Amino acid sequence: MHRPAVLVSACLLGQCVRYDGQTKPIDLSELRTLGLNIIPVCPECSGGLPVPRDPCEIEAGKTAKDVWRGSARVVSIHHKDCTKQYVSGAKKCLALAKDHDAKLALLKEKSPACGSSLIHRGSFDGSLRSGRGVFAQLLVDNKLMVFSENELNLLIEEIKKSP
Repeated sequence: MHRPAVLVSACLLGQCVRYDGQTKPIDLSELRTLGLNIIPVCPECSGGLPVPRDPCEIEAGKTAKDVWRGSARVVSIHHKDCTKQYVSGAKKCLALAKDHDAKLALLKEKSPACGSSLIHRGSFDGSLRSGRGVFAQLLVDNKLMVFSENELNLLIEEIKKSP
């Protein structure tokens, strides 16, 4: 029997892949009871960035769509251009989603890769703005439904609605 697949940010699963070498685990016990194929993803690591690494943000005033159009960059706090790694990692993780026929993703909010509705402003001062991360935007553009860790209940409702 085919088990539905869902992509989950590896940091939410307890893997120490964040820029600071930490993790942001959440209680996924209810999700696990649904018999899903949970696929851990970290676009930053998949793109070749190390752990730990300098924090990165999409340039101020720009969006993930701008990154995909080539008119914006993802830069580190030390002004290093990490766009290539973010784009490459996002593409690799999308390929993984397609390989597993995943239609849903649970991603880490505020991340320049995985943020589904909030990302950092681009000024490295902790302030946030509406927007998606590079990977989240690619998933949405490819018709996957993206949820943040704050929307776990909505993801579970969506899974339960599926045949």
